[in-house]
Amino acid sequence: MTKKARRPFRFWQELKRRGVPRVIAMYAATAFIVIEASDIIFPRLGLADWTVTLMIILLIVGFPVAFVLSWIFDITPQGVVKTEPIAKGSTSEQEDRDGRRKLRVSDIVIGILLMVVIVLIYPKIFNEGKSRIPREIKGKISIAVMPFKNMTGDTIYSLWQEGMQNLLITSLSNSKELSVRQFETMSSAIASNSDANYASFTPSMISQLAQKLEANTVISGNLHKSGSKIRMTANIMNAETEEVYRSYELDGHTEDDFFSLADSLSMQIRNFLEIRNIKKDYYFDSGDIFTQSAEAYKLYIQGLNCHSRLDYSCGAEYYNKAIQADSNFVSAMLKLAFCYGDMRQSELSKLWAYKAYKRIDQVPLDMQILVHAVKASADKNPFEQLEQCRLYLMQYPHSTYMHYMAGWVCFNLEYWQQAIEEFELSLELLKKLDSHPWSWTYILLGRAYQFEGLYKKAEKTYEAGRELWPEQKTTFDYWQAVCVVSQGDSARAKYYLNEIRNLAEKNGWAEANLYLWYAGIYNWAESFEKAEEYYRKAMLLRPGNERLLYEFSEFLISHDINVDEGMELIAPLVEKYPQNALYLFTYGEGLYKMGKYQEAREVLQDSWDLKPYYDDKHLTLIRKIDDLLDKA
Repeated sequence: MTKKARRPFRFWQELKRRGVPRVIAMYAATAFIVIEASDIIFPRLGLADWTVTLMIILLIVGFPVAFVLSWIFDITPQGVVKTEPIAKGSTSEQEDRDGRRKLRVSDIVIGILLMVVIVLIYPKIFNEGKSRIPREIKGKISIAVMPFKNMTGDTIYSLWQEGMQNLLITSLSNSKELSVRQFETMSSAIASNSDANYASFTPSMISQLAQKLEANTVISGNLHKSGSKIRMTANIMNAETEEVYRSYELDGHTEDDFFSLADSLSMQIRNFLEIRNIKKDYYFDSGDIFTQSAEAYKLYIQGLNCHSRLDYSCGAEYYNKAIQADSNFVSAMLKLAFCYGDMRQSELSKLWAYKAYKRIDQVPLDMQILVHAVKASADKNPFEQLEQCRLYLMQYPHSTYMHYMAGWVCFNLEYWQQAIEEFELSLELLKKLDSHPWSWTYILLGRAYQFEGLYKKAEKTYEAGRELWPEQKTTFDYWQAVCVVSQGDSARAKYYLNEIRNLAEKNGWAEANLYLWYAGIYNWAESFEKAEEYYRKAMLLRPGNERLLYEFSEFLISHDINVDEGMELIAPLVEKYPQNALYLFTYGEGLYKMGKYQEAREVLQDSWDLKPYYDDKHLTLIRKIDDLLDKA
């Protein structure tokens, strides 16, 4: 290697001999730690922002000074001494080759400093793009309430600048959903600002102040006066983006009104923020949930949870409580209409659908379409309901709920292929959102596949549903059994029947109930001989069971197996329960098959009026009887 080529290497060896790299590493690490500590500590000490900037400048200026001093001097056991030049003929590289360097104290210090730097810099690298303001503090929205600006031109109202701030802080602090910065904390933070004149505070200054207090939401406001009217305005703002979430205006006439205005404003703000905090844990794609009451909103969510578990009584209870908390809660009314419909209480279902319809002008356009769709459902008008679904999906094509509703309507109309398309779209969108709120999508899609002869797809759908809702395993096993029995797969049918038996034994079912399930499976699979066998086994064990009497009679009449026997079984039930739509339909169908058309028509109409939803088979039979009566 030539002399010229060795110069950079020799210079590096000289830097190492004088300990310059160690000093620079220690200086850089220490400087970084000092800057981070200053950024945290100085604002807490009430120091201005420029003090942190000054510290950074001083550390930058000190860097070349440290470099020069480390070149000239060495720290030895004898103290600070000037570094001697390397003796001619002696090279440090030779020493490096011949012996191992001992571990020095400076090496340990550098190692510790580097570990501290890594700890500090890690979150900056891996949390890049995330908000610097914590979204929640123990699940709460963090709030800073600013003093209200006195814009009245009258100094007598200056007292209310901090007065309104204090009233709002006190009121909002009672919420379990909110973490409110207290009055003393706010006063200290504002006092540390170089300009504590409230009127001069800009949104940017307010945002910076809130971020120092680690608050993600800011409430600010103004006091105005015109003649005898006093107006209070308030904004709820995102502390980081300065986006205004909501604005409020309240009017009064005297200072005495300020307390009632503060109460009203705090209640509105509290409801808005509590609802906003709850919303982030739930996904709604069929319009927003329109209520100003946080209590109503919480009850509504509880109702949804019950409803999604197919616990309709529980869902109805919470929806009713939500409406008691907010008498104009249209979203809860719509859900309640479906809840009562699923419980076959058609009058209550229609009642709530129409109550929502009366308030249609109080909700925005997307919700108005939903109200029309639910009313059409209550009116048993599937074509109008489907039209409203299409109208909604034209504007919001990614609505999983409306795709489900469209699929449900098509299923009721026995448009199997259209139902499949809508259910598949709904599930595709739900998978992207990693949201699975409703098991009926899987059940109805599986059944639509079966009606189209797509058994393998039906099986996969039921299996997916069973994994998502293990508590509804029996229901999915039931339809899986129907699917495999329909294909004549006796081995796999035996597996699912055994699964149902195991669960029945675990839950202490009566043997008759198990036979009733088996009969239903074979009935749906159109294996009528086997179905009749199990129905009769169940009848021997529980001859007076009303559910068994109904299902067996429906089986005998619907499939023309023994209409007379079926009528003997269903007649006492109709006499005992004249308002039961299912019993009336089976009885009316039996009258039709016995040739008693006029009597059948009257019974079937009564049944139709009592049913909550459209039934294609029912309407088709009524029209067939009408044609026969017209020809008679």
